Amino acid sequence: MVMWAARVEWYEAGETTANGLATIAETLEPHRAAVGRELEPDRASACLVVESNTLRQAVDLAMRLVRDAVQEAGRRFNPLGVEVLDEETFVARVAKPSIPALVGDAEIAEIADVSRQRAHELATLQGFPPAVVETLSGPLRVRSQVEEWLSKWKRKPERPRKASEPSQPRP
Repeated sequence: MVMWAARVEWYEAGETTANGLATIAETLEPHRAAVGRELEPDRASACLVVESNTLRQAVDLAMRLVRDAVQEAGRRFNPLGVEVLDEETFVARVAKPSIPALVGDAEIAEIADVSRQRAHELATLQGFPPAVVETLSGPLRVRSQVEEWLSKWKRKPERPRKASEPSQPRP
């Protein structure tokens, strides 16, 4: 037998009550379930652990357990989806941060070894990674994308001359 982590999401016609969710969670308690509302209106989900020989059996068992618990709580079960992972894959996924490392101008300046002002200017160059979050402190970008862009950046060894300076040959 293999241990599987399952997440079942269903449509709830009308607002799911805290008592209804608690009843569902209590019914699924032997399967170490966590039950809650989703961000989308009228949706709920249950994450639980099931044991079976095959993935197909795990999907069927998870769906049946959640359906029965929802119906026992006096609700209609309208499934929207199911995700089932073997225990090893689930543990690996949970161990990974869900938000990638983010950097602002100060961190970009440090990574690129430039001033903060220059780091801010780099963001205007073609192909520079877009901001994924805007904060009052400034834009945040995905660190790995910035590092990749900087690794390909053709840095000029000297400061460019100002347009107003006449070009004179050096002695």
